[in-house]
Amino acid sequence: MDNSIMLYAGNAIDCTIGVTLGISTLAAAAIGQIVANGMSVLFGGYVEGLARKLGLPSAGFNSAQRTLPKVRTVGICGNFIGVVVGAALGLVNLFFIDTNRAQDLKLEAMTEENEFAFTVEASNSKRTDATVFTVRGPDVDGLLASMSSALTTSGCTVHELDANSYEDDTIEDIFVVRRHKKKLEDEELDDIARKLLAASRDPLMAHTLKTENEELVEENRNLKQRVEKLAAKLEDRQISVEFSE
Repeated sequence: MDNSIMLYAGNAIDCTIGVTLGISTLAAAAIGQIVANGMSVLFGGYVEGLARKLGLPSAGFNSAQRTLPKVRTVGICGNFIGVVVGAALGLVNLFFIDTNRAQDLKLEAMTEENEFAFTVEASNSKRTDATVFTVRGPDVDGLLASMSSALTTSGCTVHELDANSYEDDTIEDIFVVRRHKKKLEDEELDDIARKLLAASRDPLMAHTLKTENEELVEENRNLKQRVEKLAAKLEDRQISVEFSE
């Protein structure tokens, strides 16, 4: 019961107060544990009463017997085993809790807060052999992967990358890109710079693209199997065989 309450309470706190105040998942789990400990005091007598109603046997030791070394040893071992088994059963709740939701909500909140904090500079004059994109803004998890994916999907090849982070939790990422071993056309710079800016606002983009790619691979595999089956059936209809009598 304690583990179940801690998981649900900690997850609820992480998805609400944790997102608003920016507290860590461990801090939310600690608060959830406080709630669980308080609830265990309230429900302790209820559980014992339920056990009595179910007719579970009681040892019935008197005060002298409870002081015997064997009884105390067995009691400690029983309590230990009970706590471990009960806590392990409480972990079953993890199958019903979206453990990634709090992280996604925090990232979305961070992204909305920093939506207009990024700047993108595109230049064809800094290098004669390549285009240089400079992105400045707050340090957000997944940002570099998201921007790299945006450049790749735009047909750009990243030849050099200089990623800098500073003590004030800001970054300056410099991408040196080419297409077909040449710098990009001047009329393309604004469009790709806007894509980089969009990627900076959505650092989950890389994860989304990966998920979509996996889904497309699975769909392609299923379609291939269907085509093979249809081709086999079509061949069966095209061939007619008569055996000798």
